[in-house]
Amino acid sequence: MVVILFLPVLLALLWTWTNGYEGVNGQDAHDYWRIAREWTAYWAGGGRPVIAEHPHGYPMAAAVLGAVMGDELVGLRVVSALSLLILVFSLRWVLSRFSEERGPLLAFTLLAVAACPFLLRYGMMSMSDVPGTALIFMTYIMLAQWQQGKGRWSLFGAVVFAGLAMTVRMAVAPLIGALVLAIIHGEQEGRCRRWTWVIGATVAVLVVVLTVLSSYELEGLIHGSPLAEWSPLNLFRRVLHSDDGVLVYRVPNIVYVLGIFVHPGFLPMGILLLPFFRKADLFTVPVRMATWCVGCYLLFIAGMPFQNDRVLLMALPFVAVLLYPAFQRAWAWSAVRGLRPALWVSAMALVQVGLFARAIQPFMDQARTERELANEVNDLHPEWIYTHGMGAAFINYCGPVPVTELWYGVIDTFEQGAIVVVKPQNLIEQWNGLPPGINWQRIQQQGADSIGWHVDGWVISRIR
Repeated sequence: MVVILFLPVLLALLWTWTNGYEGVNGQDAHDYWRIAREWTAYWAGGGRPVIAEHPHGYPMAAAVLGAVMGDELVGLRVVSALSLLILVFSLRWVLSRFSEERGPLLAFTLLAVAACPFLLRYGMMSMSDVPGTALIFMTYIMLAQWQQGKGRWSLFGAVVFAGLAMTVRMAVAPLIGALVLAIIHGEQEGRCRRWTWVIGATVAVLVVVLTVLSSYELEGLIHGSPLAEWSPLNLFRRVLHSDDGVLVYRVPNIVYVLGIFVHPGFLPMGILLLPFFRKADLFTVPVRMATWCVGCYLLFIAGMPFQNDRVLLMALPFVAVLLYPAFQRAWAWSAVRGLRPALWVSAMALVQVGLFARAIQPFMDQARTERELANEVNDLHPEWIYTHGMGAAFINYCGPVPVTELWYGVIDTFEQGAIVVVKPQNLIEQWNGLPPGINWQRIQQQGADSIGWHVDGWVISRIR
């Protein structure tokens, strides 16, 4: 019956393949694809890729697979899908330590991760979120093993996985800190010795990271990123100012991050499990450590100047560990009352697969729009392209034509005859007074003729 845990991933791959979705849309996915190609070129004698906005562990792994499969984009998707399966079976192993009863173990693993709509969506994409989540969860497993007296090799494994996680996604750093705090807050016996090992492990992780990233590159990952705009006041704000402009949300950040417990994209069954939660669940080592991870990470994310389900994703496996004892009680409660828990679990799994299809549709639409716009621009044979929001896509699809993103700074003059691709309404509403909005105003002042419109609000113009 364990084979059922593979089924959601296989169905998701089939769904995206039949819809022509290659797993690449948006700035970061295109960046990873480009970086993977750059590493392939570097190993063939080209220049070394520069680490500017993303750690390179994920695209490097994809480039290695791409050398075997003949396509770095396929390598990116394989790494993401395999990482999702590793996460699924790692969680199943952790939960089996609570109880070996196969029914609730299989059902919860299926609903909490294997068929989780948002997790499944990002597992189909060329993004580092799922690989980073899998690696930090393996770090958690190793540290939980070590804290329960499984030997120093477990701590060594934790250091290795933490170092790998940092080279894949920097957002794991708060979770590493939370795990360190969880160990320090452990049982009183042996605390001094634990302090020694914790400090040694932390230093080892830092050495690994700094070996991979020069101080200049590390600064480049932080400077100008949302991390530089983190503030505890953001926990209580609905209107946020960041490098994405002015963002207005329905609820404050602190309310939004707590939604991971009940949001249909994460845990549709979560709200049903809350009545079965007990304070005593927190006293076991795995749950206590998971609680530290959830609490520290959600507080950190709530201080960021945006709301994004992508960054919440990393807390999901720890939330699952936290809620599994409640699910066991809910399963027993249903069985006693003759409610046939296997039946409602099957129904919930089908609902979640449907939610996945709904969640990934906008991403597939965006990928289609990117290709359509790139084809339209290529047909114009441009010598230069200015854009906002399509820069990374055009670099991949319109090369070797130079592409300038209007986001990076105010531009004084623009190349005559260059093509401009923007969403004017978005620039007015979200970017007024910021570089993208200012640049668009300057383009209009210099003079631009509209030569194409797209159904999603994109406008193609040529600068006079």
